[in-house]
Amino acid sequence: MKLFWLKLQREFLRVLNIWTNKEKAEKRMKSLQDGIARVQARNTLEQDIPSLFTVPANTPKPQPIDILIPVYNGFEFLNPCLESIFRNTDLPFHLYLADDASPDEKVLPLLQKWAAKKAGQITLLQNEHNGGFAKTVNKLIQASAHDFALLNTDTEVPPGWASRLFYPIFTNENIASSGPWSNAGGAYQSLFFDNEETALQLPLEETDDLLRIFSPESYVLLPNLMGFCMAVSRTAVKQGGLFDEAYGRGYFEETDWCFRLNRLGKKHALVSNLFVYHKGFSSFGNTARYELLHQNRTLFKKRYPGALAAMRRARFTPKLQLIHFILLARYLRTQYNGFSSENAESTAPALCTQQKGEIFYYELRLGEKRQYACSRTDLRPYISMPPSFTRPV
Repeated sequence: MKLFWLKLQREFLRVLNIWTNKEKAEKRMKSLQDGIARVQARNTLEQDIPSLFTVPANTPKPQPIDILIPVYNGFEFLNPCLESIFRNTDLPFHLYLADDASPDEKVLPLLQKWAAKKAGQITLLQNEHNGGFAKTVNKLIQASAHDFALLNTDTEVPPGWASRLFYPIFTNENIASSGPWSNAGGAYQSLFFDNEETALQLPLEETDDLLRIFSPESYVLLPNLMGFCMAVSRTAVKQGGLFDEAYGRGYFEETDWCFRLNRLGKKHALVSNLFVYHKGFSSFGNTARYELLHQNRTLFKKRYPGALAAMRRARFTPKLQLIHFILLARYLRTQYNGFSSENAESTAPALCTQQKGEIFYYELRLGEKRQYACSRTDLRPYISMPPSFTRPV
């Protein structure tokens, strides 16, 4: 009930903001937003926190996978991406590349060089004319044979990424797709910002190490995932079909596919213990991007009424909020010498903890921003532990 009244006040303030004193309105809005966040954080109380860090008794047998990369320009990203794949993939794999008629004349020769260098492990496809993201991905899916990882050219993967990314798919037949955390991964999968244009360019392996404390079983079920790095079940493709080519050059095609699979009772898993670097927006200019987003968002809304609201609600999934809070605190602790665990106000990032009875209340401060969590388990040991070499259980 308290959450309802806080949200009602917030919406009322938004209406009155056209004539209310702007400074006072902004101050009151911030207070309401913090209040809403605190109330929502209480949902994390029911999470079984120790289970998020428990190592499973059994691990799935390694299975061969395919890696699919649709390529449109992005010459400067290709070598780092491909080098990270061949250096860090811990499952048997075959790589499928498709050049979608890139205007940059340097791209195709580079792909051909890689295909020759890794003969037998790379299949290179070419589109005579630019067909768009969905059409190119479908061509790659049809050429491949196994469960596959869909990667953007502007990604880089850390050591041991594949076994972690595919863990939900290999162990749960109801999982259609799985995806990692990133510095630029949309509303669910970004550690710091939803806006990829202002996303921090986080260090790949250092950030990934901080996430490895989480159990492979700690993945979070969500209505959809972003396609920059996305493991996909071959069985799910057989059941739900390919990406819809009505979305043209890109945006919302993977979201459409996820919601199509939702209607078949399938799930999508955010892998809590994996970070993949994503530069973001390497294929389109600003004008083209916004036009495509608007056009494809309109198409998606017509097909799936209420889906966008469901995606907004999913941001407040208690398990997601709690894991996100721990990850942020761990990252800030390693990056800022002035990180404090005191309750005093500080310009440096601070983790403020209060205990009332059996309940721990946390406030994570980063400048003007605040993150909140509540739990019956003290989170501080999990935040202060070193990277993945040990786990606090």
